[in-house]
Amino acid sequence: MRPMRRNAIAVLGLLSLTAVTAGCGTGGDAGSAPATERRPQAAPQYDGPEDAFYAYPDQSVIAKAAPGEILRSQKVPAPPSSLLGSAASRAERIMYRTEDQRGRPVAATGFLVLPKTPPEGEDGWPVISWAHGTTGVGPACAPSRSANLGGMTPFLTKWLREGYAVVAADYPGLGPDGKLHDYLHLDAQGSSVAHAALAARNADRKSVGTKWFAAGISQGGQAALGAGEQAAEAKGMRFLGTAAFAPGAHFPATLRKAVEQQASGVSLTGMRGLLAYIAVGAHTYDPENIAYEDILSPALAEEMARPAVHNLCLDEIDAYFALFAPEKEAKTVNPDWETRNPAVRKFLDAMNPAQRTSSGPVFVMQGESDVVVTPDSTRQLIAELCAKEDVVDWKWYPGVGHVDVAIAGLEDLGTWMKARLKNTQPTNRCQPAGPSK
Repeated sequence: MRPMRRNAIAVLGLLSLTAVTAGCGTGGDAGSAPATERRPQAAPQYDGPEDAFYAYPDQSVIAKAAPGEILRSQKVPAPPSSLLGSAASRAERIMYRTEDQRGRPVAATGFLVLPKTPPEGEDGWPVISWAHGTTGVGPACAPSRSANLGGMTPFLTKWLREGYAVVAADYPGLGPDGKLHDYLHLDAQGSSVAHAALAARNADRKSVGTKWFAAGISQGGQAALGAGEQAAEAKGMRFLGTAAFAPGAHFPATLRKAVEQQASGVSLTGMRGLLAYIAVGAHTYDPENIAYEDILSPALAEEMARPAVHNLCLDEIDAYFALFAPEKEAKTVNPDWETRNPAVRKFLDAMNPAQRTSSGPVFVMQGESDVVVTPDSTRQLIAELCAKEDVVDWKWYPGVGHVDVAIAGLEDLGTWMKARLKNTQPTNRCQPAGPSK
């Protein structure tokens, strides 16, 4: 099992992005699957070694599966003496069917934890479909492959004790052997988060309910917003809304800022790997028309073309670059990226959230001292969400930076979710005030 050396909380979402429904909040019932659609079958429990669990299935198997159908599951060690084991009745890795950016069926992995306390009433446990922040682009960077599930154990334990089932997508390309993560691909990430909620329901239809939330931080905030825009993908489920901590957005501004810093001699240490991952996402989005050097400096592009470098996760890729492509000589970003290839801008704009109206209310939480995803970027995103006629509420946290906003906003998130479960009318601050504090 791959150890996670990065700070546990930082794993929740350190993505450098420096930039600037009306109704009662119960969301809409996406409806039952058509009678002609294949119903999910019981998932086989996999008892072999962990590494073999991540072997990619034959495409014919994936194509026959229904969206959200669990293809394979494996127990995660959670003894009663452990923090997770003290709250979870069931903890397992899952592999399930979802879709890529083009709508093609793919297998994705993640993990699922269920509470020990029985569900209240007949509705079953509501589901939180969690979307993680940036970890990398190689299979080994999947949170489900880490011993501490991507540093999520304290959060999982809290939500389990509050009576939520929690499922967390790795995103397509993270986890299964031989794959590459389509970094920032909004529709692919959003579908995987929505289908993960459906997979949780399929895992235990007696106890897991149909009501679900999408929640995430940074890259995961972007993914959660994408899930809200595609909530109908979770057929038969009832979407209650999206909660986004410091959601990633406005990626052209990220690159512009990096070019400015590079030109002025400001170090991009801590950013170089993230910028390289953006180039990976752009290349996989349009491999015939977008090359790594369209975004990265020639030296860094050469390094990212090495398959072995794809397997370097966020906690090690900057160190690799420091040794084999030192910033002073190699630089990081191609200063002509914006004029060199129009396909790059097309990709970046398509990955911005607020592409479509969300199927449920949105709650955005932002640290005012965040220099990664800046308050200005989030204000701009809120304005874009409002322009899509989303029902949006937000909260700002003075003195709070990027990785701390999830902790600062956790109680507010809990209050917001409880209100949605009680069918309380969601606050909509889009009118008339707009996205101010």
